[in-house]
Amino acid sequence: MEDSMKEYDHSLSSTISQSLRQEFSSHQVPITKYLGKTSSLDNNGFTMEVVDEMYKNPKNDPKISIESLDLVDSLYAQKIFNMKNNNNEKEPKESNNCITPNTTEMRLCHVMKKIRTLIYGQCSEISHREILILPERKEPLLDSRTNKPFINNSITTSRYTFYNFLPKQLYAQFSKIANLYFLFVAVIQTIPGWSPTGQFTTLIPLLSFMSISIAHEGFDDIRRHKHDKVENNKECLSLQVYRSNGVSSQRIGLWRKTKWKNLQVGDIVSIKAQEWIPADLLLLHSKGEEGICYVETAALDGETNLKQRQALEKTNSLLTSSEALVNFSGNIKTENPNQDLYNFEGSIEFNDEKYPLTNDQILLRGTILRNTPEIYGMVIFTGKETKLRMNATKNIRTKAPSIQKHMNRVVLIVFCFVIALATIYTTLSHYWTKNATGKFWYLGHHLKHNFVSTFFAYIILFNTMIPISLYVTMEIIKLAQVYFINHDLDMYHEETDTPAEAHTSTINEELGQVNYLFSDKTGTLTDNIMLFRKLSVGGRSFLHDLSIRKFQDDELLLKLQKHRNRITSTSGNRYSLTSLRRANSHNNQTGRVSNEIIEEQSIQIESLCRTNSVASTFSMIAPRSSTTSRCNSFTSMNSQKPISKRTIRSTLDLLTIIKHQYNTPFGERARFFLLAMALCHTCVPEIDLDSQEIFYQSASPDEFAIVTAAKELGYIVSNRSMGVVSLRVFNNGSDGLKVPNEDNVSYEDYKILNVIEFSSKRKRMSIIYRLPDGRICLLCKGADTVILDRLRHPQTKMMTDKRFFIENTNQNHVKDLFSIRDDKWLYSRTIQHIQEFSTEGLRTLLYGHKFIEEDEYATWNKLYQTASTSLIDRQKSLEDVAELIERDLEITGATAIEDKLQNGVPETIDNLRRAGIKIWMLTGDKRETAINIGYSCSLIKEYSTIIIVDSTVDLKKNLQSSLKRVHRGKLNHAVAIIDGTTLMTIEQNPEIMDLFINLGVLCEAVICCRASPCQKALVVRKIREKLTNAVTLAIGDGANDIAMIQEAHVGIGIMGREGLQAARTSDYSIAQFRYLMTLLFVHGRWSYVRVSKFVLGTFYKCICFYITQGIFQFFTGYSETSLYEHWTLAAYNTLFSSLPVLIVGIFEKDLNKKTLIGVPELYRTMGQLDSAFNLRIFFSWVCAGIYHALVIVLIPFCLHEIIVDYELRTIGSPHLYELGMTVYTCVVFVVTFKIAYLECHNWTFFTHLASFSTLLGWFLFQIFYNYFYPNNEVRGVFSKVGIKYEYWLTVLITVSIALIPNYIVKIIKSIVLPNDVDIYQQIEKDEKSLNQIIEEGHENERRLIGRKKVFNNDDDKIEDFKNIDVKIIENADVTNNFDGNNNNNDNDNDNDNESNNVDNIGNTNTDQIKENENTNTGSQESSQNQQNL
Repeated sequence: MEDSMKEYDHSLSSTISQSLRQEFSSHQVPITKYLGKTSSLDNNGFTMEVVDEMYKNPKNDPKISIESLDLVDSLYAQKIFNMKNNNNEKEPKESNNCITPNTTEMRLCHVMKKIRTLIYGQCSEISHREILILPERKEPLLDSRTNKPFINNSITTSRYTFYNFLPKQLYAQFSKIANLYFLFVAVIQTIPGWSPTGQFTTLIPLLSFMSISIAHEGFDDIRRHKHDKVENNKECLSLQVYRSNGVSSQRIGLWRKTKWKNLQVGDIVSIKAQEWIPADLLLLHSKGEEGICYVETAALDGETNLKQRQALEKTNSLLTSSEALVNFSGNIKTENPNQDLYNFEGSIEFNDEKYPLTNDQILLRGTILRNTPEIYGMVIFTGKETKLRMNATKNIRTKAPSIQKHMNRVVLIVFCFVIALATIYTTLSHYWTKNATGKFWYLGHHLKHNFVSTFFAYIILFNTMIPISLYVTMEIIKLAQVYFINHDLDMYHEETDTPAEAHTSTINEELGQVNYLFSDKTGTLTDNIMLFRKLSVGGRSFLHDLSIRKFQDDELLLKLQKHRNRITSTSGNRYSLTSLRRANSHNNQTGRVSNEIIEEQSIQIESLCRTNSVASTFSMIAPRSSTTSRCNSFTSMNSQKPISKRTIRSTLDLLTIIKHQYNTPFGERARFFLLAMALCHTCVPEIDLDSQEIFYQSASPDEFAIVTAAKELGYIVSNRSMGVVSLRVFNNGSDGLKVPNEDNVSYEDYKILNVIEFSSKRKRMSIIYRLPDGRICLLCKGADTVILDRLRHPQTKMMTDKRFFIENTNQNHVKDLFSIRDDKWLYSRTIQHIQEFSTEGLRTLLYGHKFIEEDEYATWNKLYQTASTSLIDRQKSLEDVAELIERDLEITGATAIEDKLQNGVPETIDNLRRAGIKIWMLTGDKRETAINIGYSCSLIKEYSTIIIVDSTVDLKKNLQSSLKRVHRGKLNHAVAIIDGTTLMTIEQNPEIMDLFINLGVLCEAVICCRASPCQKALVVRKIREKLTNAVTLAIGDGANDIAMIQEAHVGIGIMGREGLQAARTSDYSIAQFRYLMTLLFVHGRWSYVRVSKFVLGTFYKCICFYITQGIFQFFTGYSETSLYEHWTLAAYNTLFSSLPVLIVGIFEKDLNKKTLIGVPELYRTMGQLDSAFNLRIFFSWVCAGIYHALVIVLIPFCLHEIIVDYELRTIGSPHLYELGMTVYTCVVFVVTFKIAYLECHNWTFFTHLASFSTLLGWFLFQIFYNYFYPNNEVRGVFSKVGIKYEYWLTVLITVSIALIPNYIVKIIKSIVLPNDVDIYQQIEKDEKSLNQIIEEGHENERRLIGRKKVFNNDDDKIEDFKNIDVKIIENADVTNNFDGNNNNNDNDNDNDNESNNVDNIGNTNTDQIKENENTNTGSQESSQNQQNL
């Protein structure tokens, strides 16, 4: 206690110290705030500047240790504080109405402050920050972390200023290795005598491409500057405080327009409806009811539904006007600025009271005030410290595509090739020069050889084999691909008006190479539209099917009503159920009397007609009608079909039972459970003004379903204010729902004492209410595994005196037809029902409750309030305090909610599997639910073998066993299932984790249930690290999937009902899971094929062109002479070869969409195997380029001997640029035709346009050069050559000889060694054949259902085994007793193992798993189907 008091004193002193320094930093601050005087400080008064000047060189200062710095600073504050408190007893010394700072403590304090600044720096380690509420201040408040004013509210989204734009951009451009390489080439090219291609032919293209990038960035930044200016100059109303000139000198507050950029921390602002919030505000007062306001947060998290915020009750009632605001003072403690949009920790202290602040009191910049007339708020975060700005770069991730690895290898290979060529030609040049000195005397000084200059000259000659435009052009191609994705109508969801959206263009081709898909369940595979289906209460389960039922007479009531006359209201006559069954034997075959009613022969019944019963003085549910009950008026609803003995009853039957078994233990428990459903939530009711219908706003679809079900059962939440929930309850059973009667409606209020919110870690939420009868009750709901751990030990004997309700029981006693034996029986029945609900694929929640004594609650509430105002680890403190009260609970009941699968999910998963994609489902649901959904969505087949991985057994031994059996093919279509607890155990042992990952790689599918968000990310990371060549894809819709989405190579978000957090942080977003087929099979494959052909075509065209220069060197004595004119050479990559590869990269389609969707197997044969771009394919294109270069050079040289009259040697020596222009023309034709037509399958209008434009552009360029080039050696060449038929004949012959072999090889290959693309390109020409193949593929897949699947695709297994650690398999093979038997008996047990499709690594319910048909016929048929596929 003493330590805590010291801590409190120190905190108080720090607060006072900050307050004093803040006010003393101003020259005109009334000192009466602390000293009770009416005068103000002037420049001669006590200010920090004066103290700094007076004690700049203190003398005889004592030596103080560093540990005493904070203490001295506190002493200073406490000294002044004591002066203020004692000013009436002892007046301080004054000098000109000012305090004379002559105390040793004050001198010591200032010196220590200086020392602390020197030692620690300006920013000290403070876990929170304090904001003084001083409406009258004239100077900015000081930040205690930096001892400087808080930052202003101006924002800057621009990245550059006028002065640093060019330096930063140059650094950014040359940080790219390619640009640095070309810069190096450009520099050595400017050295006189070194460059054979001119001095600026590399520098100018490099500057051109860099200028485009810099200009683009500059344009974007100018736009950002303009947006910043508009944003910062917006205006809002800010409170300005003045002093009146009268004797009283009262404070006067006026609202004045203030620009957003001028707002400061501590300012009080007024925001009207439809206005933007200018900074992060603390909500002080709202004109809405109960201090509630609504904001739209679409700019923050993309969610369009309104969020509710609520001011503290104290501030909302106190600060209702500007007059109250100007006199308001206090202290606010907030967390340090951070990115968390959904949590806030802080406190406000005023009037000697401290109140916790949560996210409910915070209005964030970037939100809009809606449906609220006006609010008052105080600025707590400004500028770049607002959560909007701190989240601006939160989700920027750098993901490189897998094809980038191949590109890097290719660039390295080409670079080495250039170096090798330069070295070879330099060596040849040296020997040629050495041998030619005497022979070629006429060359004179040209025969002088310098090894260094020659080497770099060849580097310059061949440097653009690495294309300078590669990355810029690729960006254009990927942007076009993004456009196609965003505008694909096949991925447009009309119901929600949601198109597909690509948030990045970097990894488009990754979509065509996916090997592993990790999927969430809720909202991803399902619709996330929750429908309340079943409940369990008092050991009985009920079906909630009001949406599909009609109001009819209830058979149960008819049976009870038939014997009404045999039961008197006063006598104790009893009748057994045996006689009741005999009397109704003719109806029992289809009756609604369930096995639970007739399970005991000895149960007796009493009167069900509570005649002459009076309404109770108080009822938690509602008082019954004061009129006489009439048994013959009982009506209810009937189900669609007769319910057998084991069929579940309807919730309408439950209402009827409650009506006639009102005060029985079961009746009370059922009423209390419906009450818990209506109270244990955070939904807010709203009323439609037109229809007067009540609907609910909820952030959780589960809560919405539960509250809606409670409303349908007559427990209607009509209002929810700051501390009270109002209910309207119908008490007349199903009659009250059919014909509402106000006489049977009760209205009750329940006071909210505490709300312990749900979190993914806690997996539960609790609310503590004060009931109308004065008792305190905790209601808790959550995951069954969590609630079961917090239940009290079940009693073997039922406590008959325990009542849920305190009410007038002056009425006839009614026999309990639905007796509850004891707590142990109740617990077991409830758990059994939960298991049944889960196996049906329903989401289950377990409810618990606890009545709390006043003393216990008071003690706990003190701890809760302390934790809620903590600024350090508040969430953890609240969780620890919650653990103290959420114990010894009693079972209230259980709910089951249905979340239907989205349309097309089973078909999509089947097609993804056929495409060779392994699917892992990562869900937070329990194991039974996950298995059921696995069957529903076709993740688990009828012939699958389920491997349950359970931590209750020897994990290592059993994982090795299953790994060996899967490796040997004994387990057919193996599906591994693991829960979060087991995964946590495995995570702590790397060896076991490696075993599990290897098992998962071999399995056809894996289901991880009860997985937390961090565990989802862990699984993805482990697979990514294990299989370095595999591409992983994660898809989810909620905030709990963000970590998984960011961990995978490709992240896809579903724009669903849990908000847009996942969609906004993903790489791509779609509306439905089924659109994944189009995104991967179509756009993914096309993007991969397009990028691959673009890269191959780009390197091909460069090699084809620049190898001609190398071949030409054999005819020039290796003199580095260029065959082409300098600027024509520089323009090749940009003007005369870029369009064909660009069009191929944008529009190429190797196969049609219908084919790719209908035959998913085509996906695995392309991107997963790197079939479009690998080193083998690259070298084939290189060889084609070298062959074309040889033909393009040698054919014109040979033909020139025939068509030219003058000759100097055997082959002849024509004019250099005449020959160069001829060769150049051949290169343009060959490259254009090969890329645009031979290698492109999809010929479009743009293909022909690009080809025609390239060829026409080349000749127009030559015509321009022919007349305007300044050099006579070039000017006029085209006009002389172009009119000769020999020139066109040479071009025709050369192009034909170059391309015809290519065409012939392509035809022969498609006939002799066709691949899948060749085959299906032929099939696409016959629409009927294509449709037949697609249908046969689906039919073959359907035939496998019900049969044992035999693995015949050895290639797939081999690929999987490549990723498995061989030592693990070897260890598994030598491990004894894997299957509980000796290894010598493995062969004998093979048939038994194969016939059983459950591999038990732990416990499993064998009745939940279906056995396979182990027949030879089935195996042969399956094998044949696989071959057909």
